[in-house]
Amino acid sequence: MIINPIIPTVTPVVQPVFQTFVAENIITWEAFVLILKIILVATAALVVGLFLNRNMEKQGFVTNKAFTLIASTVMALGLSLRFGLSVYTFQGMFLFFLLLYASMSDLTDRHVANHISISILALSLISVPTVGFVSMLVGGAVSVAIQLGITALSGGGYGGADWKISSACAFLLGWQRGLFGMVLGLLIGVIFTCVYNKIKNRDMHEGFALIPFISIGMMAVFFI
Repeated sequence: MIINPIIPTVTPVVQPVFQTFVAENIITWEAFVLILKIILVATAALVVGLFLNRNMEKQGFVTNKAFTLIASTVMALGLSLRFGLSVYTFQGMFLFFLLLYASMSDLTDRHVANHISISILALSLISVPTVGFVSMLVGGAVSVAIQLGITALSGGGYGGADWKISSACAFLLGWQRGLFGMVLGLLIGVIFTCVYNKIKNRDMHEGFALIPFISIGMMAVFFI
C-alpha cells in the first residue's frame, strides 16, 4: 500500500513594503514614523497655503497660487528637517504664513494691516524660553530705533508697516538673529531694486515693496 504524504498548504505572507524595509534594517520604524509625520506636516501646510491664497485672491491681493503652494510645502519640509516635529516648526510655519500675507499685501497697495505685526508679537511668546526676554526686548527696541531713524532721513519714504513688521520679527528672533535678518532683508531689497530699476529704467527714488525682502531675511535667520 502506497501512502501519499499530506503536504499542508501554506499561504504566503505578503508584508507591506515598509515592514519589509524595517525587517531588513533598510529603514527603522522610528524613521518611518518620522517621515510619515513630516509628510503630514507638509500636507497640512499645503492645505493652509491653499486657503490663504484663496483668501488673498478674494481681497484682491497680488498673488500666485503655484508659488504659494510650493513655498508652503518647501517651508514645511525645511522646518521639519531643521527642528523636527517641535513647537518651533509650527512657530516657523505660522510666521511664514503671516509674512507671506504681509508681503502680498505690501506688493498690492503698500499697506499692511496692523494685526499682522500684532500676531507676530503674540507668536514670539514661544521664543521666550530659548531666546530670552531681554534679548527679544533689545532686538525689538534697536530695530525700531534704527528704522525710525531711516524713516526720518528718507523723508517718509520708509513705510510704517516696514518697521512694524521687521521690529516684531526682531523681537521674536532676539537681537542677534533679528538684527541680522533685518540687515540681510534690507540688503537684498536694495540690491534687487537697484538692478530692477536699472533694467526697467525706473527712477531710483520710486518707492518699492520692502516687506517681501525683509520676510526673506527673517525666515532665513529663523533656521539659524
